[in-house]
Amino acid sequence: MQIFGQMVRVPITARQKLGEAGYFYNGMLSNRTNVIVFPHYFSAFLSAFRSVTFFLQTQYGGKDTFKAWYAEKVTMMGADPVMVMLNKSRRAIVHLEPIDLFFTQGFDMPAKYNGVITTKHFELIQNQDASGQVMMKVKVDADGAEEEVTPQIAWHISEDDRTDLLQHCYHGLEVLNRILTELEALRSSMGLTPDPDLKDFPATK
Repeated sequence: MQIFGQMVRVPITARQKLGEAGYFYNGMLSNRTNVIVFPHYFSAFLSAFRSVTFFLQTQYGGKDTFKAWYAEKVTMMGADPVMVMLNKSRRAIVHLEPIDLFFTQGFDMPAKYNGVITTKHFELIQNQDASGQVMMKVKVDADGAEEEVTPQIAWHISEDDRTDLLQHCYHGLEVLNRILTELEALRSSMGLTPDPDLKDFPATK
């Protein structure tokens, strides 16, 4: 037996969009050693991340009290190089331009070496499976056996920016969370409708 139905259309708020961006951030974190899946999660993160302020403006853009408050936040975000970078990256994806990601990589040292490998012969063997998951092995000494090691990859938004891309994304989430938290505290005094009481709010933007 099959039952066909339709979900009740519920409001989507800026806070919920921030949660969606956090979900994709966690996907990036869990798949940082997958060269196919990580960029997919980054693309989804950028889309959800940028939508937070779109939904915020849709919720409250008709209120003068919000407009004055939000203008200050736009100026603040425009002065934040990480927020500018994330927005620029999102625009590139929307306009079908490629985003070049860079990376640094290494591996977790096997415990038996106590953090130091002393040898005259060392090989690092790297491969990836069909899903994009990176796999690494090391070979210590010319006649030594290959040993599997856990790969470590940090992604970067440009060749010159060696900060882990995940740090930038986390910073962006923190900025938006502070903005939403401040608004939630001021919402009543600004005459804005609390999220649970929204009526006929569009589910898409």
